[in-house]
Amino acid sequence: MNQILDYNPNKSSGGGSSGSDKIVRVFAIILAIFAICLLAGGAYGIYKNKHNSNIPTQATSKAQITIEQKETTAVIKVTHDKVIEKLIYNWDSEKETTIKGNGESIMESEIPLFAGDHVLNIKVIDIDKNETTFEQAISSETGEDKIYPVIKLEVTDERKLKIIATDETAIDFVTYRWNDEEEQKVEETDEEGKQIEFEIEILKGNNDLTIVAVDKSNNTTTESKNFSGVTKPDVKITISADKTKADVYCFHENGLKEIKVKINDGAEQYVGFPEDDPNPREARFSFDLPQGNADVTVTASSVDETETVATEIVENQGNEDIINISIEKAEDNEKQVIIATDCEAGIKEIRLNVNDVDYPIKLPVENPKNASLPFDLVEGNNKITVTVVSANGTEKQEVKELSY
Repeated sequence: MNQILDYNPNKSSGGGSSGSDKIVRVFAIILAIFAICLLAGGAYGIYKNKHNSNIPTQATSKAQITIEQKETTAVIKVTHDKVIEKLIYNWDSEKETTIKGNGESIMESEIPLFAGDHVLNIKVIDIDKNETTFEQAISSETGEDKIYPVIKLEVTDERKLKIIATDETAIDFVTYRWNDEEEQKVEETDEEGKQIEFEIEILKGNNDLTIVAVDKSNNTTTESKNFSGVTKPDVKITISADKTKADVYCFHENGLKEIKVKINDGAEQYVGFPEDDPNPREARFSFDLPQGNADVTVTASSVDETETVATEIVENQGNEDIINISIEKAEDNEKQVIIATDCEAGIKEIRLNVNDVDYPIKLPVENPKNASLPFDLVEGNNKITVTVVSANGTEKQEVKELSY
């Protein structure tokens, strides 16, 4: 044990110290060479990356797309420097249609045109999944009809429903149906054949309306809508047998708001309602008619803001024989008297008597509707009697005394 612990590095051990130094030197040289190699490799990598970054990347090639428009079709032509995998197209950004390639770099496909103005969108995908897009506006008058009819609904001032169906090419017919009732068909179009327009009554209460519009290419548009129908007031005008009186009856299920009466060109007269019932469901009233023909108008409005205007023309034939006679002094001549008369049926005869003396009167034409004649007064009192006979034989006499 003492021999083991007695260690002295300076103690001579023969040729062992020289050999260890050589091994250390060789190992150090190898490490230095390895380090130099690593540095050289890193520097080369940096140089290569910097060099490669200056080289421009080659752009992906695009397909060449053209469209040849014919009368009712369009031919899509595609050329590429790569194999075409597929062609995709759609009209106006709607449903797409895909056409597979044939393993070549040239492709041609004919598709149908649509009538009107549309945009054709095309996308070509090559074998490397590169895409080329293209779009073109195309207008055609003879292509297929791809646009569906348009339905428009309007409630009129008369509380009716106006149905308007239009198509950019040609409308064929329109059908409508309330609830589950029988379907009604309308085929009458405008002069261009592109529009059908008509009005229908809105049913009372809540009802479902289904409208179907079909164009000449059998494109169909269907619209369903619920309507809550309101009604107009009922107005009935009854004229008496002698045509001197009118009886009126008005009714509305939800209540009347206002009633107005107008005769000929006179002012409108309002019909009053009871204070304890300002919106009655029904109203009855009567009024006298004027002499001669009468144009009677009754306007009734409801609390639902609906309105009914009823008119009645009263032709009183007897009033045609009404004779009007006027006997007045002339404004510019105190001695002269002007006799004026008129009758709708026509004047057959005029007889003039002054102070019991008859004077013959000759009419300018046969049965005139009016006549005017002057004559001079005598001194003193003048009793003037004018008798007029109508064409129907009705006679009227007017007497007046004037002094001069």
